[in-house]
Amino acid sequence: MSLIIAIVNGKGGVGKSTTSINLAGALDRKGKSVFLIDSDPQGTTSDWYESRKKQPAEQLLHKNLFLAESPWTAEELTSKLKQLSKNYDYVIIDCGPANDSIERTVLTLSDYAIIPVTPSPYDIRSVKKTIDLIREGKKLGAIKVKSYLLISRKIIGTVLGREAREALNTFDIPVMKSEISQRIALCESGIEGKTIFEYSPGNPAAEEFNNLRKEVEKWQRQV
Repeated sequence: MSLIIAIVNGKGGVGKSTTSINLAGALDRKGKSVFLIDSDPQGTTSDWYESRKKQPAEQLLHKNLFLAESPWTAEELTSKLKQLSKNYDYVIIDCGPANDSIERTVLTLSDYAIIPVTPSPYDIRSVKKTIDLIREGKKLGAIKVKSYLLISRKIIGTVLGREAREALNTFDIPVMKSEISQRIALCESGIEGKTIFEYSPGNPAAEEFNNLRKEVEKWQRQV
C-alpha cells in the first residue's frame, strides 16, 4: 500500500506545487514510484508536467514519476486513490487554495498532510484556517491525517526567516525539521518542466528537498 500525502494550505502562493513536484522527484531518485495528483484548479503542477513533455528524454532523470489532473468529484477521487494506492509507493496530492469538498476529501483519505507556510506574519496567521479545518474534521472523526507544518520559500538572512520556526511552534502541529528556501533555481526548473535534481543537482535546494525526503521516508516505516 502506498503512502498518501496531501500538500495543503488554504492560501495560494506558499509553495505547494514546488513542494509536491520536488518531493516527488526526491523520492523517485531513491527508486520509489510516485504518482502526483494536481487537484489545484490553477493547474500549476499540470502546467509543469506539460512543459516536461517537451524536454529531451535524456535530460529527464525521473522514470517512475507520473501525474494526473483531478477534475474528479469527491467520489471519483476516493475511487481513484484506492486504485493508485495499490500500484505506487507514494501518492502526492497538490491541493488547491480553496477549502472545498475536494480538499476535505483529500484530507480524509491521506495518511499525512504537509502544510507549507511562507515566513511572513500574514501567511503565518492565515495558516490557522487550514489547521482549523483539520481540527474540525478530527473532532467529527472524519479526518485522521497526521499533519506537519513546513517552512517554505524562506528568504535566507532575514529576521522573518530566522523567527518563523518560533512563530509556528505556537500551533499544536509539529514543524518539520526541513526548511525550503526561496531560490531562483526552483522557479527556473519549474518553467522548464524539471525537478531541481534534473535542473541543478548541486543547488542547495536539492539538498533541502533531500532532507525533506528523508523525513517523509521515516513516515513510511511507521505505517
